[in-house]
Amino acid sequence: MERKRRSAKTSVCPVCQKENRAVDGFDFIAILGLMKEFNWQEIWRRYLPVGGRADTISMYVAAERYFTELHVQKMERIILSEKFNTNPFFMQQVIQRITASHDHDLIMDKIRQQGIDTGDNPISLSCSMGNIIIDLIANKNHPLPEIPERSHGSTRIEVVEKRPIDIYDISSTLYLCQQNRSDAILKRYRDSEPASGENSVISLTVRVGDYDVHLTFRCVATDRQIIIPPPGNASVFTMHQVLQRMNFRHSSHLVLEELTNVGLSITLDQIATEFRLSRIINNTELELHFRRVG
Repeated sequence: MERKRRSAKTSVCPVCQKENRAVDGFDFIAILGLMKEFNWQEIWRRYLPVGGRADTISMYVAAERYFTELHVQKMERIILSEKFNTNPFFMQQVIQRITASHDHDLIMDKIRQQGIDTGDNPISLSCSMGNIIIDLIANKNHPLPEIPERSHGSTRIEVVEKRPIDIYDISSTLYLCQQNRSDAILKRYRDSEPASGENSVISLTVRVGDYDVHLTFRCVATDRQIIIPPPGNASVFTMHQVLQRMNFRHSSHLVLEELTNVGLSITLDQIATEFRLSRIINNTELELHFRRVG
């Protein structure tokens, strides 16, 4: 039974057929993002396999330490049940931690902090919005691959979670900026007690796929004009999409498409070497500097 489940193949969905790639964690995160926006029609348009059931999408992805499943189902009516123990945003967080290879105990601790008793294995999370339900299942690989002990810095998040900064933290910073939570960013990622006048700047560098990504965050005055250098003011959503495509090593053409679709003038040569995306949002200035390595 276990062998059959692990050998299950996801039917080819329209978006993956169009992009000439297999389903991966990018798609799990995308579906949950569309769920947050109540954009159910777009979920079906992108991911409902041709010739499959008209009310169910099932996806299977092997991560480094887990075999993950995502099931989306459309019901005839709204279903209320204690089974639905969380929400799409938290499920996104769990997927991002799984794909970033965070420690299993850390992931379980975050789940328990939400008051969820899912059991140690498999991790089972469910949510419903309207008449759409989503189930996320993550089965640990046996034996769970060892993660070599990695040195980490002195930011609060690194000390508390005993891990180095990674893509999860870049994504979290983008989300917190969008929610006007500069206080939370400073609390989590400020390295130490700052010198006078330097308490509003955060600088993070992580490896994402084949890129070194450097994030600079600073609080800025709202009563003066700030000029964004080319290619212009990128949205947080676009930054996040580019990050996730890089993380799952999607082709440079797909990264380019994310940028040109929203009118940002970036070339394929820049994506092959380095480029920057900037954003002024609320009282903060964000910049992501992408540099391809290797």
